[in-house]
Amino acid sequence: MNGIRRINRAWAGLLVLALTGPAAAEDLAAAAKNPPKDPDAALALGRALRRAGLFDDGVRVLRGAAQRGKGAVVVAARTEAARTLIAASRQKDALKECATLKAQTPVRWETCVAEAHLLWKRASLALPAADRALAVASDDYDALVAKGRALRMLGQNAEAHAAFQAALAKDGARHEAPMFHAELLSGMGKGSEAVTALRKAVAAAPDEPEPLLALASALPAGAEATDLLNKALGIRAKYGAARARLGEVQLELGKVAEAEAAFRAAIAIDPKVADWQAGLARALVAKNDWDEALKVSALALKLVGNHALAKLAEADAIAGKGDIDLAIEAYEKAASYSRDNPGPLVHAARACLAQNRPTTARAFADRATQSFAEFAPAWAILGDVAVAAKDKATAKAAYQKALSATRGSIDKAAIKKKLAAIR
Repeated sequence: MNGIRRINRAWAGLLVLALTGPAAAEDLAAAAKNPPKDPDAALALGRALRRAGLFDDGVRVLRGAAQRGKGAVVVAARTEAARTLIAASRQKDALKECATLKAQTPVRWETCVAEAHLLWKRASLALPAADRALAVASDDYDALVAKGRALRMLGQNAEAHAAFQAALAKDGARHEAPMFHAELLSGMGKGSEAVTALRKAVAAAPDEPEPLLALASALPAGAEATDLLNKALGIRAKYGAARARLGEVQLELGKVAEAEAAFRAAIAIDPKVADWQAGLARALVAKNDWDEALKVSALALKLVGNHALAKLAEADAIAGKGDIDLAIEAYEKAASYSRDNPGPLVHAARACLAQNRPTTARAFADRATQSFAEFAPAWAILGDVAVAAKDKATAKAAYQKALSATRGSIDKAAIKKKLAAIR
């Protein structure tokens, strides 16, 4: 019997390795129609289905594995089924699946409940469940991760950090603790440490799409972020968040057509995500398709009335159509929707300068530099406004500030050229 079990486990590993690449989803779906009878092999297939985003098939296969398995396999299959339902945003069904673990192991049941509540950021419900699990097993990895996540959501950063550190000490080879710890580090302004943690998460689980997306979201737009996103999409083709992030990366790289295609692909997966609609509106602005940009930004604003980036895209489109007075109103609203975002002020200054409203352009540029002193694009547009007004001293100082600023992306070569042109 042990020999058969080893053969089946080896077959399961080969199955997961084989089902990668462009045809992975089709192959996995086909395998799910006739899943292996061996519980270990079915568990491996169920995990692969969850990674690929084939959630319904995954839950069915995992439940079959639980019914045919014994002991640890049953617990693993039920836990994985609950996590698959969480990934599918089916919290009520996930909680029901968690309940099947109650008789098997209270620790896994409570931790499962905590993870289900964390789906909708119900930290006040997740934390007690995690604590109940830890009262039974004080060093349980999953319970420590769940506790860290809940504490982060409640703003208890020091306690969250301690929980994640304890989980990492318990098992440094898994991806969950470094991935969620990175969220905490990022929120604390420790971006470089967050990236380091995410690299550990990706190295620990290169076949999990979530860490790939998290790292790609933490990195600047470029080849590495693009490669990570393509890897995530190779695992889960219908991964809307990864498609949308790819759109953001492509847009920042100036690849407007590719960005539009990526945002449209994300929206095809879920049209009710305002961020993705706003991203598409920004791509349409970049291609000067003002009317379509207005339509799409209106859809985003219908979903979230105070969506700053959607309002900014609307303002840019209105300015593109030539109505600078109406655009100024929209820029002001966009700025009020997100007071920590300098984008609306910088865009407003640029639009006003382009449409011969130098005084208003200067007012927006001054607000941008005063409120966001380390944002390079704010100083760059102030320099442009000052050049137009023949204020050489201000222009020179502004361009120098742009070159030394620590936030935001600018074309430094172009700024240096403008600076050299000032006599």
